[in-house]
Amino acid sequence: MNICYDPDLPVSYRPLIMQEIKDARIQSCECGCEEIYVSLLNDSTIDVKCYDCGNSFFELEVEIEEEVDENS
Repeated sequence: MNICYDPDLPVSYRPLIMQEIKDARIQSCECGCEEIYVSLLNDSTIDVKCYDCGNSFFELEVEIEEEVDENS
């Protein structure tokens, strides 16, 4: 399975996403494609779908933690 990530998706999310895909045991799409596309739907939702036909395998809800500036 090859995984392509949307450029807007923070790189820090990739290990979590990769683990979720492994846990879901996705081998290939019904269309036969073995490539996954991971995109950011909004600020808190990630969509994991087939690269070719767009069939969504699942969505992930993420919680974005705001960084605290210690100099404030």
